[in-house]
Amino acid sequence: MGMDYKKANLAFFFMIVSTFIIMVYISFFQALTGRNLSLPMNNALCELMILLPAVAVTWYSGEKFTSVVPFRKISVWTGMLSALYVITLFPLVMFVNAFSQLFVDNVVASISDQVVELPMAMMVISIGIFGPFVEEVVFRGVIFHSFRRSGRIIASMVLSAVLFGMMHLNFNQFAYATVMGIMFCLMVEATGSVIPSFIAHAVFNSIEVIAMYASMDEVQNLSGNDDSKVMLIAMLAVLLVASILFTVAALFIVYLMARIEGRQSYMISLLPQKKNEDTGSIDMTTMENGGKKQSLFTVPLVIAMAISVCFMIYSAIVMRSM
Repeated sequence: MGMDYKKANLAFFFMIVSTFIIMVYISFFQALTGRNLSLPMNNALCELMILLPAVAVTWYSGEKFTSVVPFRKISVWTGMLSALYVITLFPLVMFVNAFSQLFVDNVVASISDQVVELPMAMMVISIGIFGPFVEEVVFRGVIFHSFRRSGRIIASMVLSAVLFGMMHLNFNQFAYATVMGIMFCLMVEATGSVIPSFIAHAVFNSIEVIAMYASMDEVQNLSGNDDSKVMLIAMLAVLLVASILFTVAALFIVYLMARIEGRQSYMISLLPQKKNEDTGSIDMTTMENGGKKQSLFTVPLVIAMAISVCFMIYSAIVMRSM
């Protein structure tokens, strides 16, 4: 027993199904009562629809939740570097966010008016702390660590990040959430803990929330008219250069965190290595299925991904028509 990629895929399938169930419930609630759920309540319900399936499937596997989610203690310096790390990722995230707006509308900007109507402290707790905690426990904890047991570390990073992006159910957030998911997985590998990724995620979301109240986020406030497209293209050129420079700095910070946590050699081992014919070393990830690498995809995962993509297409069409 125990968690593996098949059970992780099943958990993601139930997350998608649960999320759609709660969306239908909220729609019926609003139609019957004429009232809207508050944004914090809506966010809490959606996050629980992510957390509960992950907890349930882990419990069903017979494995302790704490053995799947690595809450390894980290150095204070690593914690501080985690906050600095995510700050250096802002140009990359802004670039991907701006690029996606050439094709789809900005979802976060569309709800900013609802956010600023509520107390900032409440929204920081809801979006800046509670959301990141749940998502890091589930996606960098349960999902990623179940995938990585297949031995395919890089593939596990990418796929878990894609699923993290898909869980947002819109193309705009999918784009930059996937990029952030990969970068957060790097932190987890460098430190052996989800605590740094939670700190980074919480800092990022909290800054985004505060920026809404301060009206600082110019990229997100761009609309979809022709003038804004020209501005976006010009901004993309600047952000591309900044994202390259700052991403290099972010990777150096990952290196420092790995060094502090005593995982420097391990991180180096993840880099592509030339085959050594003299050692006769065997790649354990290719031993199964006649020497082919083990696929991380299963039928429940493909179904869940298909449902997510279909909804994202529907959502993009609806937003364009509004």
